[in-house]
Amino acid sequence: MKNEARELNRAIADISQLVSYTQVDSMIGFLISKLNDYFVPETLVFMIKPPRKNGLRQFYYSDLKKVNKSLDAKYFYILEKYFDNLANTTVNGYAVPFGNLVHELPKDTFSDDFLKLKPALVIPLLGIGGVYAIIYISVKNDGSGFSANEMFYIHRMFSVLAVTMQNGLHYEISITEPKTGLFTYDFFLTRMDEAISNLRRYNRHSGMLIIDIDFFKHFNDTYGHLCGDRVLVALATTLRKIVRENDCVARFGGEEFSILLTECDENSLWSIAERIRLAVKDIVLYEKDQKLSITISVGGCLIHDIKGVTPNYVFKKADKALYYSKQHGRNRTTIYSMGFLDAAKIKNGEDLSEEG
Repeated sequence: MKNEARELNRAIADISQLVSYTQVDSMIGFLISKLNDYFVPETLVFMIKPPRKNGLRQFYYSDLKKVNKSLDAKYFYILEKYFDNLANTTVNGYAVPFGNLVHELPKDTFSDDFLKLKPALVIPLLGIGGVYAIIYISVKNDGSGFSANEMFYIHRMFSVLAVTMQNGLHYEISITEPKTGLFTYDFFLTRMDEAISNLRRYNRHSGMLIIDIDFFKHFNDTYGHLCGDRVLVALATTLRKIVRENDCVARFGGEEFSILLTECDENSLWSIAERIRLAVKDIVLYEKDQKLSITISVGGCLIHDIKGVTPNYVFKKADKALYYSKQHGRNRTTIYSMGFLDAAKIKNGEDLSEEG
């Protein structure tokens, strides 16, 4: 009885923390850290169908370590249909033994490659519109079965996750724009306010980059707006691959993007900006059998703890650096350095203070 009470209190404490998260990535990261206290499955995969978007988001873990892999999307849609047909009897967030599915679905539903993952449990997450996520948990890496305490924890945590994750997905819709999936201008400003507060309270420096696609109008005028949209999406994808999870990438509208980089100094701000610029040059995109040449101009500014600093103040400094990049040949990076009397110098030492 004491052991049961202890496990219940532990689950309640973890649930209380789980419901405090608003972003899906944070929810999953927290859950992974807590599962590690109980057991380690060989493979754990979250397959999520976000509202308002095509395709799936996948989080794939080997021994609870995130890896760059994914499952065939067909396994989501097969089980989505299966559990939707059983919506009246399916318990949201409760684990179903994989063996039950093997017996109830057609014999050739799961390929040999999939079966090699040794799936043990399948967990459906249901929302108002039906199944929106499928979670696969393989056998444990020590070869043992799941204990009663472990199953208790799985049922409790994932039934709560079914609600919090759906709320998180809808929250993400409210703070992202549909074309690229990047954060909105308003959310970016909120993160900027947080960065300024963290600087003053903990002396944690952040930096801002503004990115403008060079001659973007050429893509729209020459190839049409659908081509322009493909360029925007390709750039957004590249930005997300380079920055860290704690950084914030937003689209300000048109061909202008912004990035808030946390825990950085002027040198790392410059280095990341250059990594982005060079990565964009390597984007391979074709339109009517013609390879498109995509370059960007970048302006940046480190956030300093000076009197009266605001997101708008930092934006103006970064925008001034961007203007310098565009006026001096484009396809380059400029970092605005705020020093004595707010004199501005770019990375290579050229004076910006008289550039307007």
